[in-house]
Amino acid sequence: MENEQKEKKLLSIIVLEDNDGDFVLIEDYLIEAFKTIEIHRYETFDEFKKFKEATDDFKYDLILLDLNLHDFSGIELIEKVLSAKLHVPVIILTGYSDLTLAKESLKLGVEDFLIKDEISPGILHKSIEFALSRSLFIKHIQAQNEKLSRIAWTQSHIVRAPLARILGIINLIEADKDNMDDLMFWLKQLRISSNEMDGIVTKIIEDAQEINWKEENE
Repeated sequence: MENEQKEKKLLSIIVLEDNDGDFVLIEDYLIEAFKTIEIHRYETFDEFKKFKEATDDFKYDLILLDLNLHDFSGIELIEKVLSAKLHVPVIILTGYSDLTLAKESLKLGVEDFLIKDEISPGILHKSIEFALSRSLFIKHIQAQNEKLSRIAWTQSHIVRAPLARILGIINLIEADKDNMDDLMFWLKQLRISSNEMDGIVTKIIEDAQEINWKEENE
């Protein structure tokens, strides 16, 4: 059932391709591979850039990028697309095999490098599914890291304040243990600081448990 729901989810893909024949073939492959898919084509990077700038909320899942457009090509084109910081996977489509270019592209952050003559619906489906899964996994790890960073900051900064007060109060009690009036006052302050620390520790535990709960339910 879960796999069926994933297949039925509308996949929205942007294709940057200036060759009509190549686009028709890619479009056919995408429709055959995914059934429920929305395809948006742009023939130049400048056309795509204008669309992006006019769009407030970029809700697309993936970009298929031909490496030779009319206005830009090669590494320069890849860098321009990635610099837009769209936070979606980018898969390269090219008409020729270039191992050096493929390596450079992957280093820059593209998810895959496909040769057009070797593409089939199955290959395209596998590449896109892998790219989407990897992107989702990375976002999950980044979210976890941010949460863990907040927990670490809380432990190293916020916990330290009430702990320092508790230790200071203990020192005062030890230095003036014969004065009962002062002793009761300091004991009250000790309880306040202890309750504050208890609340902070409880929050840390809740944040950690939230991370574990998300892991178990994904």
